[in-house]
Amino acid sequence: MIQTLALLHAAYRELNARKLFWITLGLSGLVIAAMASIGLNEQGLSVLWWQFDLALLNTQFMPVDVFYKMIFAELVVPYWLAWIATILGLVSTSSIFPDMVSGGSIDVLLSKPISRSRLFLTRYLTGLLFMTLQVTVFATLAFLVIGLRGGAWEPWIFITIPLVVLFFSYLFCFCAVMGLLTRSTIASLLLTLLFWFFIFGVNSAEGITLAGSTATEISAEQSRSDLEEAEEAGDPIEVTGPLSERLDRDEENLATWRLTNSVFYGIKAALPKTDETIELLARLLRDNAGMEVEDDRESRGRLFGVSQRISMREFEKRIQSKRDARGYFWIIGTSLIFESLVLLFACWRFSRRDF
Repeated sequence: MIQTLALLHAAYRELNARKLFWITLGLSGLVIAAMASIGLNEQGLSVLWWQFDLALLNTQFMPVDVFYKMIFAELVVPYWLAWIATILGLVSTSSIFPDMVSGGSIDVLLSKPISRSRLFLTRYLTGLLFMTLQVTVFATLAFLVIGLRGGAWEPWIFITIPLVVLFFSYLFCFCAVMGLLTRSTIASLLLTLLFWFFIFGVNSAEGITLAGSTATEISAEQSRSDLEEAEEAGDPIEVTGPLSERLDRDEENLATWRLTNSVFYGIKAALPKTDETIELLARLLRDNAGMEVEDDRESRGRLFGVSQRISMREFEKRIQSKRDARGYFWIIGTSLIFESLVLLFACWRFSRRDF
């Protein structure tokens, strides 16, 4: 245990010496400072000492605590934590494994009385520790800003720490393997970003096909209801015929949408759930802290013409129900299985590789 702690401390000192930790922390501080510099009063919006009078954005229409929660939920979570901070974390930690297996460094590390698997996992934990410290400082400052400026003390904000670190670990494990295989910081970082883009593409395709199947499902139910009402009313074939054709068309389209969605769902099941992990964070913040994180269900609804024949409220309700039905094991458990398999391969490769 002492050897592991010593390696962990040495690896952290190596990262800290490059000032990457402080640069990333400084950028996080700027985000929090920008959040704290914005105020809401009876006249409108204030930014530092500038006042902007707004008729539709002031304390008469929105309480101050809701305003700061909205900033955190709609800007900080989906943009800073889920994208920019993660990219900065990958940039900061992508050099850990290429530097470890470089000439000279690996000889010193392998001379220590510690197994190779333990050595690899210790370095891996260093990257996670780096991200954990960053998110912990950021979440603490956000908690203080919302409490002091908005008057609402929301301890559920700290749920962002484990979930964002978990989100980061999905990508960092892949980055670690690429760094081990390529011995290049730039290559491992670029390949990780490409892998993230691939996950994003699969998630988007699954989300679009889910929205399409849901919209078509509601449309088919409406067509079936219209046909049944027409038949009960004894309407002629001129009326029931087009309704029957519309129902057949909806059911055929529904089968196509469901088949396509099942394909992307199967691919997605084997990959880490980056989007779902952030959605889980949004769900917890929404249910426990009153923070409604913006998502893209409405835009997808407009994409499929939901507002024309289908109630947008019904569409959003069904989409939300289907997403909420994906439990913690499917979101976190399957992602951890993927991460574990990647780390097992990395440990095996690192243990058998001749340096």
